[in-house]
Amino acid sequence: MKKPGEGRTMKTLRNTLMAACAMTLAASPALAGKDNDTFVWATSTEMDTPDLYYGNQREALITAYAQCDSLIHRDPQTNEYQPLLATSWEWVDDKTLEMDLREGVKFHDGTDFDAQDVADTLNHVAAPDSDMKIRVIVDWIDNVEVVDDHKVRIHAKAPTPAAFEYLSGTSPIYPAGHYDSAPEVPGADGTTRRDWGAVIPVCTGPYKLTDYKAGESLTLELNPDYFEGSPKGKPSIGKIIYRTIKDPETQIAEVVTGGVDWIWGVPPENAGMLNDMDNLTVVSAPTMRMSFLALDAAGRTGETPMTDVRVRQAIAHAIDREAITENLVGEGSTVQKSMCVSVQFGCETDVTQYPYDPEKAKALLAEAGYPDGFELPFHAYRDRPYSEAVLNYLRAVGIKGDLQFLQWRALRPLIVGDETQIAHLTFGSNGMLDASASTGYYFQFGPDDYARDEEVRDWLTEAETTTDTEAREALYSKALKKIADEAYYIPLFIYGRTYAFNKDLDYPVTPDEMAHFYLAKWK
Repeated sequence: MKKPGEGRTMKTLRNTLMAACAMTLAASPALAGKDNDTFVWATSTEMDTPDLYYGNQREALITAYAQCDSLIHRDPQTNEYQPLLATSWEWVDDKTLEMDLREGVKFHDGTDFDAQDVADTLNHVAAPDSDMKIRVIVDWIDNVEVVDDHKVRIHAKAPTPAAFEYLSGTSPIYPAGHYDSAPEVPGADGTTRRDWGAVIPVCTGPYKLTDYKAGESLTLELNPDYFEGSPKGKPSIGKIIYRTIKDPETQIAEVVTGGVDWIWGVPPENAGMLNDMDNLTVVSAPTMRMSFLALDAAGRTGETPMTDVRVRQAIAHAIDREAITENLVGEGSTVQKSMCVSVQFGCETDVTQYPYDPEKAKALLAEAGYPDGFELPFHAYRDRPYSEAVLNYLRAVGIKGDLQFLQWRALRPLIVGDETQIAHLTFGSNGMLDASASTGYYFQFGPDDYARDEEVRDWLTEAETTTDTEAREALYSKALKKIADEAYYIPLFIYGRTYAFNKDLDYPVTPDEMAHFYLAKWK
């Protein structure tokens, strides 16, 4: 079988890209760059909403870091927790976190920041009916109490050792009453619901959001009144624009010609060519985004082959993860060994591995009653070439997947609605360095849990409510070992990212799959 990525010569790629460059130059003048004090970045993602509470896209998180502030800041280079909107904090008891808040801070609309803003924001998203997408960030919160204008108490449901992770970066604070203007839209059951994600975020951060076109672009402009003493520092670049550019070759053409200042996910076959460009810097780095197959072991879609552990193990043996990682994903990426990221606390990687062995995969399928394989829908939403490579390996052992490649906003209701037998998913843990943000997210009977193993759930729940470090590690280890033994989900690879950006840009590449553009400067 041909390895992923083979079939096009470097000469063909170079010719295609040079032609795209010529078309780009002819189509429009470059608006990006140091001369215009306008930093333009692009990915292929159509951003559904800039509110990361109601989206699951890295682009929304990147925007939030530049536009918004949370209570705590984690330095992306040292991982040290630093005061941001909260100036100090202490655990009053094992379930009560008291925080003193910064005075003299204003939101971008000119209103003053105070304790009521913190309480309104966190109480809203923590409510069970808030429809907040990444529940692990807020599910630990029982309620937030206003003590005085600049002091709050966060009451946890149980001891929460990962609380500081949840309160840093991934929990932006909005003005009190922010969601009051959310429109009503038709719900799936014929009733109406509030579309909280339709409200454009108003924040206190280094940049202000001044324009947003859903699925197309977003513009941030420097906040000249950003408060002194922020660990994020004072912003430098005047304007930051995000553009959706679906075609990777067009992205490359734009960064070569200066229409775009920054792209990531540069394919390995293009990295060398871009590195030869005098106007570009090319850097590869690891990330925290894991790529994996979610299998319906619990039978949420009905009685399917996925409920048989032998079939799930066959799928694991059928895929050459090393080849995909090395030949397709490229520099910075690594094979994923477990359902977590190794830099996260509690990530046990000494678990059952499934080496590439197509003959063993076929034997397991035959043993399970599928000597001729079977057909099923195969759902995916990101990096189509990677999903197609996985499908090619599965087809080689008789599993014929019908690729249903959708936008995330179309795939998400299918996952929640018990309609995905096998889905190729990715997750970046929102940059949180704790296994509760990865393993805990997928195996605690939430809408994304297609394993529904009570023992695993209970281990993870206990791990998230004890402050004993050794006990937490042991609980995560037991949970991750069973997940691997049962092949509930199939880890594939941890993304690496190859970045290409304007040589005039002083930009720190960090290992959290985050782009901290508020730290960027022109040279």
